[in-house]
Amino acid sequence: MNPRALIFDLDGTLVDSLGGITAALNAALAAHGFPAVAPDRVRALVGDGPRMLCRRALGPAGGDEAVVDRILGQFRERYAADPLRETRPYPGVPEVLARLAPRPLGICTNKGRRLAELLTARLGLARYVTALVAEDDLPWRKPDPRPLQVLAERLGVPPAATLVVGDGLQDLRAARAADMPCCAVLGGYTDPALLRAEAPDLAIESVAELPDRLG
Repeated sequence: MNPRALIFDLDGTLVDSLGGITAALNAALAAHGFPAVAPDRVRALVGDGPRMLCRRALGPAGGDEAVVDRILGQFRERYAADPLRETRPYPGVPEVLARLAPRPLGICTNKGRRLAELLTARLGLARYVTALVAEDDLPWRKPDPRPLQVLAERLGVPPAATLVVGDGLQDLRAARAADMPCCAVLGGYTDPALLRAEAPDLAIESVAELPDRLG
């Protein structure tokens, strides 16, 4: 496999942010009298944007949009106040991006743009990124294929020559719907068995393995 461009997911793929997300979520829940959610449970809830995270964390109460709005507002406020808390690139990620950077590199994330730009800049990743599409840039988010299609256009590479790399089912399903090859990162936030069931073109434990698996 020798893609001309690569598109990466952010959380769970390039960056381990689970601790910070969990802390902000539980602070928001506690402020409204809801019980905390264990980190392993949060791991299974992330990936589809902050509103869906809050809805899932609320359980039955997540059916009340007014409640979701309150928790979401608190979550955004708490997370924005300390977005680097317990957050770091996965081992080897900056070096991998540096090796791959002669190719156009994109990030497609269901995180908001302001936080995505802050994280990538402060963690030393932004210098390698040609273009980024975030949750609030478009009316659609993964698993809809259109964010990937928009990003591939910005990278200037046809979809079929653009490899999508992510740890979530939404990454792989969006890539398939966009007619893009995909690589599953098994060491992220999603059960590896579920990722393998999507029959990705490539499967790796971490992004650190990626350069040696490409042509």
